[in-house]
Amino acid sequence: MNTTGILGHDRQIELLVRMAARDRLPQTMLFAGTDGIGKRLVARRFLASLFCTAPESPCLSCPACSLIERGTHPDFIELGPNERGIIPIGDEDKREEGTVRRLIERLSRRSVSGFTAVIVDGVDRIPEEGQNALLKTIEEPPLSARIILIASNSSRILPTILSRCLVMKFHPPQEEAIRAFLAERGVDAATAMLIAPFAGGSFALAAALVDDARRGEVTALCREMARYLREGDSFDPPVEKAARAADAETVLDALVNFFRWNLVALESGIAPPVEFDGLALSDSESLFGLVKILLALKKGQSHNLNLRIGLKGMLYSLYPGGDHAPGPGIST
Repeated sequence: MNTTGILGHDRQIELLVRMAARDRLPQTMLFAGTDGIGKRLVARRFLASLFCTAPESPCLSCPACSLIERGTHPDFIELGPNERGIIPIGDEDKREEGTVRRLIERLSRRSVSGFTAVIVDGVDRIPEEGQNALLKTIEEPPLSARIILIASNSSRILPTILSRCLVMKFHPPQEEAIRAFLAERGVDAATAMLIAPFAGGSFALAAALVDDARRGEVTALCREMARYLREGDSFDPPVEKAARAADAETVLDALVNFFRWNLVALESGIAPPVEFDGLALSDSESLFGLVKILLALKKGQSHNLNLRIGLKGMLYSLYPGGDHAPGPGIST
């Protein structure tokens, strides 16, 4: 299999290639792991290799590969979240593009090439009703179909779907892979070193933080949080600026990743580089509590939790002596 441009995931790729060579490929697989680490790229490249006849497939240039790259291959189907971050079930009569019911309808048709490949990128973003609608297709897929589901949170997937998949876990790459990824995109070594702890192994998040303004606002929020936990006093997080520079999910992911990195470094006896003076903390108890708080805030985003109020309220619980402690209010 042609792995050009894929960083890491060697074991997963080896298993996929071995199963395909032995004609033991499951009809439905689940690629599970953190967002932005390359699961979708591996899925696309592997399924494309099943259409390509080149010695090192996919060649990315033959007619089949070209159609797949352009998104016009009749038997290569991809479904992902809409602008609201979900994959809707869709109207039963209209069956619009981008919906679960449209996918089910397409899978019911006979393939042109004799083989159908499907990627559902974000099966955990399908509401329960849509997952139930998809279940029958997963239980009894067409014999010619191979389906790869992709998820960052398996706990949001119905157990009935999970039980019918071969689950393949993908792990975040090491910092070296993130720095190599950034170097390929022209980012200097010093900047890549600053970005890597915030990226947490996510290529997508690393790419987002290349933007100086976005990275600066996230770093400023991180610095104010660290200052408060060291010194107490009043806490005025620049949440709005960070949220304007990047969406709330990106901000929270970056903060979780950095303070996890900080905690691991501290417990491993590794001193953070001088570039992180003012950002990194030296108290493991505070760091552990902070990571728990940030993970709770991530979960709260699906319930319309006000990020600023939630962050202030929860951080005051770690440093109760701070001035002007607010309640943990929730905005609905």
